[in-house]
Amino acid sequence: MQVLKSAAAVLLLSAGMLLPGLTTQYAFADEPAKQSAERPILDLAFLIDTTGSMGGEIEMVKKKTKDLVAKLASGKPAPIVRVGLVAYRDRGDEYVTKVFPFSDDIDKVVKDITALSASGGGDTPEAVNQGLHSALNDLKWTDNKKASKLLFLIGDAAPHIYPGDYSWETETKNAISRGIQINTIGCDGLDSGGTSVFEKIAKLSDGKFETLAYRQEIVDASGKRETLITSGGARYRVKAGAESEWKSGARDLAAKGLAVAEPAAPRASMYKASRAMMSAPGMASFAAEGRGGGLPSTSMGGSINRGDSNLDDVMLNAAMGKLKKDSSIIYTK
Repeated sequence: MQVLKSAAAVLLLSAGMLLPGLTTQYAFADEPAKQSAERPILDLAFLIDTTGSMGGEIEMVKKKTKDLVAKLASGKPAPIVRVGLVAYRDRGDEYVTKVFPFSDDIDKVVKDITALSASGGGDTPEAVNQGLHSALNDLKWTDNKKASKLLFLIGDAAPHIYPGDYSWETETKNAISRGIQINTIGCDGLDSGGTSVFEKIAKLSDGKFETLAYRQEIVDASGKRETLITSGGARYRVKAGAESEWKSGARDLAAKGLAVAEPAAPRASMYKASRAMMSAPGMASFAAEGRGGGLPSTSMGGSINRGDSNLDDVMLNAAMGKLKKDSSIIYTK
């Protein structure tokens, strides 16, 4: 009799009718699971240095994550996007790693990471190795073999090497064996040693390394306005008419003849001291609030606004590219 009732409920519900005493679970219990199974899945995680110099980049992650997910979800077919985050600093700081689990509730994700701030540090190397281990093991990546898995490592310092510590080489090999691609993003101040490690991590995990571009707008004595971008310790002057394309990055603009590198300025040697200064009381909140966008850069012998970078475009383009490749998702502008 119960079987007949169930069958009748399905037929009547499909016609917009309900029988008293019967629930809708027979008709719809499996529907969400079926829809989820048919939609592409992206596990998107951020592994970000949250020491004193990283205020500008942290604020951009907070402000742009919701927009990033909305744009990724606009593809056809629309993917399910889960977002997770691991913040890392170094031994001796308030924490070494802090984990924010994967969730497809983007409002919850944004709320969870809003409390992040830039503080600590004081020396150049940071706990990149432990951060990688935590991102790969403490975040619960999906077991779905068809899902896309993408981790962004965002930082401005090389790994701090400790005796018996995890190693980025081992962690990266673990990532690729599990189908997790790592894209590394070098922020202002990342030295040649750190750049080399970030490049190798990306290469080993079938990812890509990008150096962020930071924008400055200047006005000369005649009132002429120009756009400068700083990237990888070099500064470029963007040609008139190409200002709106600055987020494509210094390398791309230079290759197209739309930006010209300026003569190298004497490099300052106070980067470590500047990082230590930013971890002093009061200075961390200054960076985190984005007043100046974080640490005044010493790489050009001047200052840049680290809150005005192409980080959002770098992450969006990489994530879209991953979904297009893995699931043939189509995006239209």
